Amino acid sequence: MLPLIWIFLTANILCVSGTSLVHVPCDDMTVEKLSRLAVTYINEDRQTGYKFALNRITNVQAQQQGPAGKVYYLDLDVLETKCHVLSPKSWKKCAIRPFMETQISGNCNTTVLHKPEGFSYLYSYDCTLVPDPPEKLRLTCPDCPLLLPVDSNEAIAAARTSLLKYNRQSTLPVSLTVDTITRASHQSSPFPASFVEYTVQECSVASFPEVLCEPGHEGKEPVGFCVGEVVGQHQQDVKVSCEIFRPQVHVVTPTQQGDKFSKSPAHNAHIPHIHKPSFRDERVTPQLADPVYQAIPAGPGSHPAADSTLPTSSSESTESAESSEEAGGSVRAVKPPLNFRYVPHRQRRQIPTSTTTPHLPVFLGVFPSVPSPFRSCPGVSRYTTV
Repeated sequence: MLPLIWIFLTANILCVSGTSLVHVPCDDMTVEKLSRLAVTYINEDRQTGYKFALNRITNVQAQQQGPAGKVYYLDLDVLETKCHVLSPKSWKKCAIRPFMETQISGNCNTTVLHKPEGFSYLYSYDCTLVPDPPEKLRLTCPDCPLLLPVDSNEAIAAARTSLLKYNRQSTLPVSLTVDTITRASHQSSPFPASFVEYTVQECSVASFPEVLCEPGHEGKEPVGFCVGEVVGQHQQDVKVSCEIFRPQVHVVTPTQQGDKFSKSPAHNAHIPHIHKPSFRDERVTPQLADPVYQAIPAGPGSHPAADSTLPTSSSESTESAESSEEAGGSVRAVKPPLNFRYVPHRQRRQIPTSTTTPHLPVFLGVFPSVPSPFRSCPGVSRYTTV
């Protein structure tokens, strides 16, 4: 047994030294700061789905880049939360998806550049998450709801029914319409019930509550996120709650305002086409209610220079103001003031004034996967799961 251990350690040292990589303990203070910051960056960069929460640091390798800084390769275990990615709420304040609702978990291979001045930049990430199998859920909770396809008739009907109730009770100047169903589930016992989650758009004009209108901002981001529950078949008990992200208030005339709440039969109201989430990994089967997918790497190749103009100042990204622990330790690791994505600077053609060459970091083309020799890796899980 002892010779095998020495062979493993020798191979590990040779592999690491050949690529100038060094393992870092998973409980290192700088690693913990960068890991939390990396999850924040990933949540801000994604446009569909739900926010991730950091559960555990599995493995860490670092590569010193001299004056350019230090590159960290973070293997992070994450869990899906109940917050939509467009919600201004920080992932640290979001509830984890419980086991009874089919928990979704996975890992993110994340590459972060930590500059000497303390700013950290996201170079790339690749996340793979999978839902718990229904067989596993049935063994523990036979009556728990199971996931439904987001384009099923039950999901569309539950979204429509719950949103109609919200529009009748809402004080917004215009009604809301379903934008994308993001999750749906159904249970048969002890009573039939459907559960649905979806994003919403504002209608183009003030409409009757019984009619789902056309979106008033085609191609724009959703303005809110709703969670609906429809219990029973004949005498339905409907519950709904919506979170409005950035309401875009329209100017509505008094006549239109009165029409919104006027009673009008709408037995012919048609069910609009529900847009399914557009995940960019073609290997995904769109029939899944909560699909298994891989987030597209966020490196310079997939983020052109135009990405630097994207808004990055949400309430979640203000790490320096939100948590003093990010800047209160011995090592400063905070978000840069403009763009957290690493974009290599292009050198302009000009007369050279000095012989010194700029220091640019070098990133590995393949994410390193050498097991860590430290006992602190993998780290301690932050959440208790079944």
